[in-house]
Amino acid sequence: MDASRSLRWAVYYVVLAGIATAVGGALVGGGVVLGIADGYGQLADGAALTTALATAAPGLTLALLGVVVWAVGSVTAFVRVFTAAVEEQMRERFDGERVKSEILSVLDERLSEVEHDVSETRRQISELKREESADEFQFGEQQ
Repeated sequence: MDASRSLRWAVYYVVLAGIATAVGGALVGGGVVLGIADGYGQLADGAALTTALATAAPGLTLALLGVVVWAVGSVTAFVRVFTAAVEEQMRERFDGERVKSEILSVLDERLSEVEHDVSETRRQISELKREESADEFQFGEQQ
């Protein structure tokens, strides 16, 4: 794969992973705003841990969802880009028409060699037959 294609696939991966990161980060940020900040504030003011966790629970859930979206999105981006790049490379390397053309070319070459060998064998056989006929004809002997 040439450098421009590699760069194109790398940029495509960065864009997809960046989208996953932005969406996941937005969810984590929403979780902080939704409840984590309030729960932290309560904990800092001396509230019980269970009360602070109960206040922060919706925000923690949203933040956890954001982390999952980021992780799954990043892995999905990698798999998608890697698979597409490999498929493109395989299509380029193993073009069916090109392979068929190369096989036919080799077969034509071999067929030409076989035809040449057959014609050479026929020529040699006919030459041998002429020599045998000449040997059977005896010069100078009369009956």
